[in-house]
Amino acid sequence: MNKLWMRVFLIGTAVLLLLFFSNDFGLIDIQETAIVIAIGVDKSQEEGKYDVTAQIAVPASTGSGTAGNVTVEGASTVGEAVTELNHKTGWYPTLVHCKLILLGMDVADENVFDPIDFFLRSGTVEDTCLVAMCEKTAKETFQATSPVKDISSSAIAKVLSSEAQKTGLVSVTNLKNFAKNYYSVSRSGFLPVVSVKQEAESQGSESQQPVSYQRNEEELAASGPFLSRNKWWKPKRDPLPLAAETAAKGDSGQSGGKSSGGGEEKADVFDATKTLMLYEGKSVAMLTPDETLAFNMAGTDTHYAFGSVTLEENEGPVTYDLKMRINHKTQKLSFENGKPVFTFHIRASAKIVDSSKADSILNITKTDLVPDKVLRAAEVKFEEQLTSIIEKSAETDCDIFNIKQKLYRSHYKQFARYKDSILTDAVVRYDIRFSSMK
Repeated sequence: MNKLWMRVFLIGTAVLLLLFFSNDFGLIDIQETAIVIAIGVDKSQEEGKYDVTAQIAVPASTGSGTAGNVTVEGASTVGEAVTELNHKTGWYPTLVHCKLILLGMDVADENVFDPIDFFLRSGTVEDTCLVAMCEKTAKETFQATSPVKDISSSAIAKVLSSEAQKTGLVSVTNLKNFAKNYYSVSRSGFLPVVSVKQEAESQGSESQQPVSYQRNEEELAASGPFLSRNKWWKPKRDPLPLAAETAAKGDSGQSGGKSSGGGEEKADVFDATKTLMLYEGKSVAMLTPDETLAFNMAGTDTHYAFGSVTLEENEGPVTYDLKMRINHKTQKLSFENGKPVFTFHIRASAKIVDSSKADSILNITKTDLVPDKVLRAAEVKFEEQLTSIIEKSAETDCDIFNIKQKLYRSHYKQFARYKDSILTDAVVRYDIRFSSMK
């Protein structure tokens, strides 16, 4: 009996080893697949339709790689546009490596979840995929050139990274958290707004110029979805954007965008310090960079931040640049005498990094000891920015601090009474204290 089980064990082990070393585990066939690393969605000129731009990675022999943009115009849904990429180019798009969803500002005029619910339904797009708005169209933003010659979507992703949020300058959100806030009782959310600060003046190379495809409904009806999914039917594949140019340049590895065509190449700088507030998926207000910093310090995972305060002194106005560390922060909703009270409790420390006025050598050596007047000015500015955010929240019903969720979870008996008026009825209190960083 023991010998029988030993043989079964050896045969099973052999079968598993055979499967292990013979399976490709779903490896991507680079010759047949378009690797989409970012998706941009803009409103089309046709009512109720969208222009969808896919940034596709183009591997280079040097290992650095480049990217090209392909735009499908006039699609009814994002899913239809992704399918269109296959119909028009013969390359099957994969979204497994999609790390960024960029929305044009006009998309937020209506519910942004109308086009992007495709990514929630799709099992290929990760929940950690970054979501952001852009001041221009997504199509134009993807054409910008990174200062470090990086692919534009990769450069934007670095600006929106978790490391950037830790500095307090950017309010970062991903697909999972954005959807969770939208479908909560608050029906609210926020998105960072990406802007291109320094545009290149010269227009030389078109290495990342988009390839636009006008939809042809008759052609789609004739081809049908069957042909696009069958392996034996291999359409003639058009070369991916940048493929020919990359070969001509000797696989230079540049991401493309804008170059001077022989002259000095200029780059664009991405900025995401503004934050868009949304209610029921529609844009309702914009947070300034200072308000974004205050929001991150009070309501997100930010623990270190850089800010400045200006004081009137004998020599005139003096600006102090501060490095701030959040030691403790809570947001509490309570009821006092039947009235809702929302309290910010924040403890932070700070040190002076620089000032606009030359200081004495003694004060420079004791930079960790911040004068009380500077600490009090930081507290006042912090409270003013939070007050401004609360006012915008009350005016637009955008529950950016999730007060309605706290009401629903901790004070459910009061939810029916205050669910529609908690943002305007709540008394806001600030318990903010700054100390010197030692």
